[in-house]
Amino acid sequence: MVGSLRLSEPIELKDGRRLTSLEDARALMLGLPTRHQFNPHWEDAAELLMKARRRGGLPADIEAFERKLTRALKAEGLV
Repeated sequence: MVGSLRLSEPIELKDGRRLTSLEDARALMLGLPTRHQFNPHWEDAAELLMKARRRGGLPADIEAFERKLTRALKAEGLV
């Protein structure tokens, strides 16, 4: 299943949550307050997530998503 594709390394959040898959990241992103979802960091991350899922989790796609996700998480103070 595409949604269960693994990140190259787990991402530990400050609140103790751990993101290990594209599905974990998707759930976190969908749970963000609406005002955050329209932040360019999150919009870019969402586009890369969809691309990685659509293309079956090619390593380069997952890596690009992870980089953008990490930047968005840092910008929000979540990591």
